[in-house]
Amino acid sequence: MRLVDRHLGMTVVASFGQALAGLLAVFAVINLTEELRNAGSPGWGVGRAIWFVVMTLPSEAYTLFPAAALLGAVLGFGRLATDQELIALQAAGVAPTRLAGSALMAAGVLALAGLALGELVAAPLSQRAHAQRALALSGGRALTTTSGLWLRDGRRFVNVGSLRPDGSLEQIYEFDFDADRRLERFTHAASAAQVDGTWELQQVRESVLHDEVSTNRDLATTRWHTVFDPRSIQTLWLEPRDLSLVELSRTMAALRAQGQNPLGHEVAFWRRVSAPVYMGVMVLLAMPMVMVSGRTVRVGERAILGALVGLGFQMSQEMFTNFGLVVGLPPLAIALVPALIALAAAGMLFRNQGLA
Repeated sequence: MRLVDRHLGMTVVASFGQALAGLLAVFAVINLTEELRNAGSPGWGVGRAIWFVVMTLPSEAYTLFPAAALLGAVLGFGRLATDQELIALQAAGVAPTRLAGSALMAAGVLALAGLALGELVAAPLSQRAHAQRALALSGGRALTTTSGLWLRDGRRFVNVGSLRPDGSLEQIYEFDFDADRRLERFTHAASAAQVDGTWELQQVRESVLHDEVSTNRDLATTRWHTVFDPRSIQTLWLEPRDLSLVELSRTMAALRAQGQNPLGHEVAFWRRVSAPVYMGVMVLLAMPMVMVSGRTVRVGERAILGALVGLGFQMSQEMFTNFGLVVGLPPLAIALVPALIALAAAGMLFRNQGLA
């Protein structure tokens, strides 16, 4: 059985590599087409667009791992079925569930490889690529968003307009509320920088409100006492999917300490942790798709079926994630419900095909 495990495992891994390469090629073309729309912008030419797509390929690959696992397992088992190897193994007394166990071992190896890819390669490269893209599109000035970055520090709400490459900030708006939720102070600063380990606001305009009377004053510089450091602000500026597990954990803890809802980061965390579960479920789903009532399916049909089901599952997972974020479902449920549904579908197919 060790020889059988090794043979099945190598077949699944090799087919997974082929499937992942094919899916990556398709999505790379789609992403490049999207990026080329900005190629006319100052500082963002065709070469930079291509470089951005290349830098984000590891992150794209990590996202496509479950779909590639399904397609690879379909193609791998299909090749074994075409060569009559599956029939020979079953005639020798090897149960389909035992074959599935061999495939799950290969899925476990792929899941560990995917985790290493996501943590050590995809996350840092994706962060660097998006930072360079934002800097290029802003003329090398700063990372910007439509409404800036909103932060909360107790009863204080802060809006940061942009983040410079050196970690300093531009256009800071600070709103301080009293215990009755009434605005008592409004502060605007043109910039903020770290000086001797603490923040210093520059070109400051401060308005203090009391009994419907506003008292204004202008300051060249003033100390800014806040819990946010440059690293935490830079991390909060990034999309949760571009963060590593360690960065996600730190960001969630920081958001909770500020009284903010870290749901988006929690979902990203649990989706990354549950990635091995999805790999296993996709491999289990592949077997009954190949062994349809004891028949083998042609290669073209297998490839189309695996690609459609894999990509359809990927899109359904994204839709369910967005739905869960909107209605506020528990993050673990958002991460695992699609996998549980796919596992139930795999179990039904195993029973219907007489493989269980």
